[in-house]
Amino acid sequence: MSANAHTSSNRLDRTAVGYALLFSVPMAVGITLMMLKVVGGPLSAPLVFAPGVVVAAAVFLFVVVAAARGEPD
Repeated sequence: MSANAHTSSNRLDRTAVGYALLFSVPMAVGITLMMLKVVGGPLSAPLVFAPGVVVAAAVFLFVVVAAARGEPD
């Protein structure tokens, strides 16, 4: 068995981070734009950008943790 053939199941790779960004960033942009219309304030208002950031962080972490754990045996 070569050294490259053995990979750790807890290792996070670039593909997992890519999928996490793919799912979290568009959701954050959509929520932020919706809050911009609802609140009617500037983009720098915490009530406008905070919900998008919170949801993006939660989805990002969910996808990263799911990818790091892998499939059950």
